[in-house]
Amino acid sequence: MNFERIRPQLTSFFRTLRRELVLHLFFGVIGLLCLGTLGFFISETHIDPWETRLWKAAWWALVTLTTVGYGDVVPVTGAGRLVGAGLMFGGLLMLSLLTATIASVFVERKFRRERGLEAVKMEQHILILGWNHDGVVFLDQLMRRLSGGVPVVLVNQLPAEQLENLRAKYPDHEVAYIWGDFSREDILLKANVRRAVKAVILGGRQAGETAAQVDQRILLTALTLKSLNPKLRILAELHLPENRLYLERAGVEEVMIRGQYDSSLMAGAIAAPGLFRLMTSLLTVEGPDLWAVEIPPRFHGHQVKELAQYLKEKHQALLIGLYSEGRALSLEDLLSEEPSAIDDFIRRKFEATGMTHLFGRAKVDVQVNPPDEQILTPRQQAVVIASARPFL
Repeated sequence: MNFERIRPQLTSFFRTLRRELVLHLFFGVIGLLCLGTLGFFISETHIDPWETRLWKAAWWALVTLTTVGYGDVVPVTGAGRLVGAGLMFGGLLMLSLLTATIASVFVERKFRRERGLEAVKMEQHILILGWNHDGVVFLDQLMRRLSGGVPVVLVNQLPAEQLENLRAKYPDHEVAYIWGDFSREDILLKANVRRAVKAVILGGRQAGETAAQVDQRILLTALTLKSLNPKLRILAELHLPENRLYLERAGVEEVMIRGQYDSSLMAGAIAAPGLFRLMTSLLTVEGPDLWAVEIPPRFHGHQVKELAQYLKEKHQALLIGLYSEGRALSLEDLLSEEPSAIDDFIRRKFEATGMTHLFGRAKVDVQVNPPDEQILTPRQQAVVIASARPFL
């Protein structure tokens, strides 16, 4: 077991014990045990030699204090019996206080965990920051695509009962939650952001908040995430299209503008109702879905049509596109040539943390309906339509 990994948990546990005076009660029990041993040793002088009397005194004090009372060693003098009576009453009081306090510590930790107030210990997890009215649909879609071994941590300010219901909805997945404002660094640290692999920032509005204020909070969150975990991949939702550039400059890999595809779907419904139904069926949890699958090495150097034929025959999957990640982009690649206040703000934030690059953010090249004769290369992913994820 790696001690460094469990050190924070042990530190937190002992800090809680110290706050609840558990250690004081424990040392009180030890002190009472020592007094009982000393009282028996002094009063029962008929037991020889003294080494035997000392061990019997310690054993008698232990079984008397814990109210076990084996009866194999008993005091025969009046003073010894008086010591025994005091040890019995003192033991009942001290042990009751000790066990009740320890139980309250564990109950409190369980209560805090159920309310999302306790830091999570997950690693290689996905953070879902914030919530909106489509949050349940988004979570359903995500859980359908994730394997059961990928943990998910929700960070928002929903009522604890609603969060618990969301976690119970996915028994095959490891789901935890942290209650609080996801833009705060201490809340993100509770969600173990440094060990996370991906983060999704949902653009839900709070009471009285404008779209511009929501986007500002999302930008601040993205900058905080990148400063805490430079390798974290982020997908964020925005309200105003003009703020996309700022989020990209902050290192967000994917930016989604709320409602940006609604017009296309509505136009499809007018021009061709069948096309509209086909598009919406791909965006819901019912029926076939879009899946991204890694192309096996045995297809590298082969034509696209060979992979498409294999997918169709073996998995009833339709190949519709390819994508690959290109070179990593630097911060200067995304900053505008003309100086601006937002550029200076972003640059200062990165320099304050000792980072002046975008942490491996890569350009993604996408091809829809690639030619049959195109040659497949390493690091390419295939996008298919299928009822379930094909495992090649």
